[in-house]
Amino acid sequence: MNKLIYKIKNRFFRMTKESDKQKKPNYAELIKYKNFIRKINNNFVLSFGAGRSGQNWFSKIFNSHQNWMGTCERFADYEAFYRYISYYNLPIDKQNFFNLLKLSSSRDMAKYQNTFISSPYFSFGVEELYKKLKPNYLIFHIRKPIDSIQSFYQKGWYLNSNDFMNNSPSIDITNSLYRSFSRIIPKNDYLDEWYKLSRIGKLTWFWTTTNRAIYSSFNKIKNVEKLFVKLEDVDQNYEMYEKLSERFNFKKKLKKKSFENVLNKSPNFEFDYAYKYKDWSKIEKKEFESIIEKNFQDYDKIKTII
Repeated sequence: MNKLIYKIKNRFFRMTKESDKQKKPNYAELIKYKNFIRKINNNFVLSFGAGRSGQNWFSKIFNSHQNWMGTCERFADYEAFYRYISYYNLPIDKQNFFNLLKLSSSRDMAKYQNTFISSPYFSFGVEELYKKLKPNYLIFHIRKPIDSIQSFYQKGWYLNSNDFMNNSPSIDITNSLYRSFSRIIPKNDYLDEWYKLSRIGKLTWFWTTTNRAIYSSFNKIKNVEKLFVKLEDVDQNYEMYEKLSERFNFKKKLKKKSFENVLNKSPNFEFDYAYKYKDWSKIEKKEFESIIEKNFQDYDKIKTII
C-alpha cells in the first residue's frame, strides 16, 4: 500500500508548477546563462549532508516559494562521481563539474532570483566547492545517528557489501551506475576490519566518516554565513520555518498546513523493510557505539542555527 501511495503522490506532484521548476535542464539550456552576472539581491545557498538528513525536504521548502529554486541531487550521476573522485583523491580534472554547478546556479538566479542547491554527494568537497562557487550561505544538515543509519539500511545501502572484496571499490550492477560511485569504502588500513563488520557497522562507519569530513571543513571556512540544521529540531516545526522564511525572504510565506504538506511532495520513499535499533543484535549495537566513539563524537555539540 505504501508503494502505491508513493506512486500516486509522485504522479500528482509531477503535474505541479513546482515539479516543472525542478526538471533537470540540459546543457543547451544551461549554456545560455554563461554570461549571467550575479547581483547583490541574488542569494545562493549550498547545502551539505551525509544523506537521509532532510536535504531533499529542505530543497522542497525553498522550491515552494516563487523567488527561490530548490533542488537536491539535480545531477545525481555527476555528483556521485564527484564524491567518488574527491574521496579517493583520483587525478581527474573537476573543472567541468564546477562549471555545471555554476551554470545551473546562474540559470536559477536568472529565472527565480535565488537558488538552494543541495546534495549528499558534495560531502568530501566542502572547501573547494565553497571557493569555486562562492555561495552566500552554507548549510550543514545532520540527523541522529541511529535514525540516519536505520534510514540508510531501509534504502538498501551496503546491501551487497560482499561485492567489495577486492580491496578496491567495485562496479555495482544491481541498480544504477551512480550507485557504484556512491558506496565508498575505507581507503586505509581499516579496510580489513571494515570487511568483518556487520551491515550496521559499515553504515555507522559511513555516517561518521562523512559527517566528520563536512563538520571539519565547516569549522575551517570563514567569512560566510553558516547554518547548522538538525533534522529532529526542524522536522515539521513551523516556528523554525518562520525563522527560515524571515532569513531568506520567502515570498508568499506558507501557512502552517501548506508547510506541513511539503513533506508529501514527491517523497523520498524507503522501500526496504524497517530494521529498528531495538531489533539490532548485540554485536551490531556494540559496533555502532564503538565506531561513533572512535570517529565522530561531535553530534551533541552541534546546535541548530537558522
